Amino acid sequence: MNKRKIGRFQPLPVVPIVLVGAMVNGKPNFLTVGCVGAVNMKPPILMVSLNKSHYSLIGIKKNRTFSINIPSAENVIETDYCGLVSGKSHDKSKIFTTFYGDLETAPMIEECPITCECKLLDTKEFAQDIALFGEISQVYANEEESRTKKFDLLKVNPIFLSGFENLYRNTAESHILGRCYKIGEQYRCTQKLLGPKTCIRGPTVVEKDEFQIIGIEDIDTVEDRNPGEVWAKFQQFAPLIPNRDQSHGLGIYIETEELMKVGKNRYVVGNEIATVEKIPKGMISETIPKQKYAVFTHVGTMANLQQTYDYINEQWHPDKPLYEKTPFGVIIEWYDQRFRRDSEYSELDLYIPIQKKKT
Repeated sequence: MNKRKIGRFQPLPVVPIVLVGAMVNGKPNFLTVGCVGAVNMKPPILMVSLNKSHYSLIGIKKNRTFSINIPSAENVIETDYCGLVSGKSHDKSKIFTTFYGDLETAPMIEECPITCECKLLDTKEFAQDIALFGEISQVYANEEESRTKKFDLLKVNPIFLSGFENLYRNTAESHILGRCYKIGEQYRCTQKLLGPKTCIRGPTVVEKDEFQIIGIEDIDTVEDRNPGEVWAKFQQFAPLIPNRDQSHGLGIYIETEELMKVGKNRYVVGNEIATVEKIPKGMISETIPKQKYAVFTHVGTMANLQQTYDYINEQWHPDKPLYEKTPFGVIIEWYDQRFRRDSEYSELDLYIPIQKKKT
């Protein structure tokens, strides 16, 4: 077949997409990268190429470490978002659940099925980019794959960039996942899901340690409860709570098997406290156990809050192969200075308890 000249550019039709992790100014930062490859087998050495302007380079050069995280197709929105915004102006430390290995300064992503931490060996600068050569210190994988070191590519389902189309594709069925440097905009606000005056951001997956609150308790059905009255009562007593954290207020829904039988739940409105010293009369203390949460941000009026819950329960949960709602978990509504009850620009965070699905 005859050939013709079409110019000078990178002709690779498909490249794997990874998230490069680095500790920068005391926070984990993640960057979406498509220029990565193996350069030596024993010892295992890989190369990743970054534009010299990238914020992550500050931490990589300082700590002499970085991580490579291989995301699966279900995290394509979060992955693309990490390439849309810079860690210099956007905190990307809470987009994923972070963990650390032996090197201690190479943050890795729990949601990625395969990750590795690397020691920086050498660099090579070019006109626009800098190539980083890293020796792999340790590879981490989900428990099932780690037993045999044999990876089922269809289960891992990594993301590939189809360079000629500028599209992300998955491995399992080569479906189009979204346009590069575009689909990540949905992480900012998936407004189209909920209507013109209500949108939702997230989720990010976090693990919150056990904490204590003092507040007002209401036990009733959802239909008969008036949350505004509970908050009004709490605000009367709140000044009596010693050493309370006034930066935010919490509305907490607690379900038990006994209360569910009669269609009720517990609703506790309160403030976090470091230690329980004195419980004002008419109030209670409650210990909230350590839990993993999917954190969504509701943007809109309180009148439209149910739309956000409907989206989480009817669309987000059923579509997630990795997580499911924790039975009898504690749901938290987090109210801080962003909250303006009747404003369409009001924001509040919803902590939805989750656990990994059992296979």
